[in-house]
Amino acid sequence: MQVSAANAAQYTPRPAAAASEAAAKIVDLTQLAVAQTNAKATASAGAALAQATGELTGVLVNISA
Repeated sequence: MQVSAANAAQYTPRPAAAASEAAAKIVDLTQLAVAQTNAKATASAGAALAQATGELTGVLVNISA
């Protein structure tokens, strides 16, 4: 198979993202990870508090997940 230069598709490279744009995406992902970690920590703390309160009042609370 032969491809002539006249029929070849021209490749136009896409311009690279600006460094500030790439850094902003990394920061956004970091903030998302921190927010998810905080949400999990809050839920865990709430469950632990409920367990401790339940034990003090004689109510069984299952916090296993």
